[in-house]
Amino acid sequence: MDAATQLAHALAAAIARELGVRALSLKGPIAAHYELRAPRASADADVLIEPERFTEYCAALESRGWHTRVGRETPALIPQHSMTYIHADWPCDIDVHWMFPGFFADAADAFDILWSSRQEVSVAHVPVQAPSKAGSAVIMALHAERDRRSPKHLEERELVSVALREAFTTSERDEFTTIARAGRAAWTLRDYFVLADLGPVVVDADAEQQRRWALFSTRVDDASSVAWWHHVRAAPWSQKPRWIVRAIWVSRADMPRNDREDLPSRREMWDYQIHRWRRGAEATLRYFLGKR
Repeated sequence: MDAATQLAHALAAAIARELGVRALSLKGPIAAHYELRAPRASADADVLIEPERFTEYCAALESRGWHTRVGRETPALIPQHSMTYIHADWPCDIDVHWMFPGFFADAADAFDILWSSRQEVSVAHVPVQAPSKAGSAVIMALHAERDRRSPKHLEERELVSVALREAFTTSERDEFTTIARAGRAAWTLRDYFVLADLGPVVVDADAEQQRRWALFSTRVDDASSVAWWHHVRAAPWSQKPRWIVRAIWVSRADMPRNDREDLPSRREMWDYQIHRWRRGAEATLRYFLGKR
């Protein structure tokens, strides 16, 4: 799997070069290269595309046989930020991002600040463009902050914090601070500013952005159910019945799967619905008990 993921990074970079699109490889082998996470196999290759050319890039990927999984759009606590592509001949995914969660600046501005200090890194013996060490630390810190309960994310959080305190040069620490502030991620990364003594924390997210991020990062496993609840609650009364039905029922055609032509059986549909209802009820109960 690790070899396939590295080749997927190389493929993503090759497509970007062919199109003349700016693309940055993220996480995975890039984080390992900078020693910002322990080496391990990744199930996907993450690439951040300049937002203005995201659609063009995805079309090029699709022309090579990659496609998205079947599924419907649903409410979310944080904005949708990527499209996941799969291929019948590849064991890994490619996650194509037009923005990275935790940055609250305009997506193009956040991309530009990461691009401005990019470095060339060899992945699968192919040169790819990647954020600098400081830029990659910002990305890994934002990724870790998305789930403040997961052991894996807590480990990543500790690795980045230790690197900032003990391994980064003064210029790298300054660059981390500059990227975080320019991308309006200083509030998201406030703990790193304190732990690594990076200077005063700037509150650069508005109250609603803070509320949604805090809710998502502490309830990521229940985020879908919580997002549905908030969406139904905010909908006009005339639309609430329609959204309640959509929250409860998923048609066979919309059931998540890899192959659009492989329609689930009615038994599979009911098994999926019952499992989903059980998870949704448990998540909703945890949410309301947690609010007490």
